[in-house]
Amino acid sequence: MLQKKSFVKKTRGGKVVKVVREHYLRDDIWSGSPLDPGCDASAHKLAADAKHYIVIDTNVALHQMDFLEHPAISDVVVCRTVVEEVEHRNKAGGQRLKSLCQSAAKRFYVFSNEHHKDTYVKEEPGESPNDRNDRAIRVAAKWYADRLPGMPIILLTNDAGNRAAAAAMGLTALSLAQYARSRGDAPELQDLVARQEFMDEDEAALAAEGIKAGAAGGSSSSR
Repeated sequence: MLQKKSFVKKTRGGKVVKVVREHYLRDDIWSGSPLDPGCDASAHKLAADAKHYIVIDTNVALHQMDFLEHPAISDVVVCRTVVEEVEHRNKAGGQRLKSLCQSAAKRFYVFSNEHHKDTYVKEEPGESPNDRNDRAIRVAAKWYADRLPGMPIILLTNDAGNRAAAAAMGLTALSLAQYARSRGDAPELQDLVARQEFMDEDEAALAAEGIKAGAAGGSSSSR
């Protein structure tokens, strides 16, 4: 199946040209789960006896790597959307995510949702790239939930709007704090979440101070 995407761009010489890109969609992309009768055995990576599978959003991959690297976190579906965003925005984070996906023990499976005919989504009019990507991840999570009805699928996201949209689709979506509290077998996960939240608050405070300092400096220089 072929999708075409066209856009206009300006060349260095100032000419405006139309660019058409072809995007091929397939139906032979595997889920990575042995519970899926349509998945080739060579692609099995997720455990058949896992308590649940986790689907992560981009912000979790970008900002919660210590959490993801914890031994208690396994059987994770990483959408190609997430991989590409992380690699684009944080090279070091991309390398750490790649290592997790290559680890046999962690069982992180990269799902090529951007090339599957049932999970590829087009950007809607007025939709931001970020919102489109969040929707693409939700569509992938729904695909897993429908394909593996006996396996609980959890979308892990700290974005309240994303969780609400997922719930409207009938999906289970949890924040990291909610998920950590549900893992009585690994109480240290809550410490990791609390530490990251403290760091985030610290960074926000520093950023706010920087804005205040910049504003004060600007006002004093204008006198």
